[in-house]
Amino acid sequence: MRRSELMKRFGWSAWALVPVALLAFHFGPGRTLAAREIAAMRFREASELERGAIDLQAEAYRAHVDTIERRRQAFLDGGVVDGGSEDDAETIEADERERVAYEAASTAWAAVADAYAQVEERLVDDEPRTVDRVRWSKARARVRSGAIWDGVVDLEPLTVPRSDAPGDVELARAAREELATAHYFGARLLRMAGEPARVWRAEAIRARQHFRLLAETAAAAGAEAAVVRGLEDNVERTIDLEQMDKSELEGRALPRESPQATRGRRPGQGREGVSPRPPTRRDGRGAGGPGPIGPGW
Repeated sequence: MRRSELMKRFGWSAWALVPVALLAFHFGPGRTLAAREIAAMRFREASELERGAIDLQAEAYRAHVDTIERRRQAFLDGGVVDGGSEDDAETIEADERERVAYEAASTAWAAVADAYAQVEERLVDDEPRTVDRVRWSKARARVRSGAIWDGVVDLEPLTVPRSDAPGDVELARAAREELATAHYFGARLLRMAGEPARVWRAEAIRARQHFRLLAETAAAAGAEAAVVRGLEDNVERTIDLEQMDKSELEGRALPRESPQATRGRRPGQGREGVSPRPPTRRDGRGAGGPGPIGPGW
């Protein structure tokens, strides 16, 4: 009887401990597994949103090219913007289509960045290299949404590889190329918006330095001539941006992946937890890599 009571009490004690064990699992390994499952789900959502943003970006770029062509044709035809001709009405309509298309693309890219940020939040205790790749995706989306300098802040630490492992070196190279691209986008948009030369030129100089480093590193690593030449072309494009007349620049299409305008802060403006200036550290440890900013030049 005594033995029976002992076993009975032991049985109830075991059952009483089950919730404790479940909670311990939930806030220990179980929490990690749950976080990873949610992160995986959010990652799939972010990837789907990214595909949609790419499509909207392509639509915006087509509208952008169409607007430039209409303006060019109106100029060749001797048209004058007086608000009264049929051609003027078509140009105004094209401008509006372009504006709406770029706003839609910007909103979509911002949603992509937010989705990747949610993935990052759930991977805080995960393998650092996995987190770095999510941060790269988030930063890239931020730049394309127009939040260029927020993206720059995210990209800067990623340009230093964690090790000499090929994957780490490739990520650092990709981050530097995105960083160069972001500075180029920022310089051009700031100039088109009428910002002082000291503001947009500083961004152009940063873009040129990064592209030159990428080209030199690629050449030293024995990359294909076409890859090196593509990066050298980006250096030349950045120099053109600095030297060409603004009216000539206005007649050239933006790169396909560029936003139409910047969102949020400008260089020199701050936000909580972030340096008030775009990053200026140049340690030269980034890896060289692939071709030009992208198609659409």
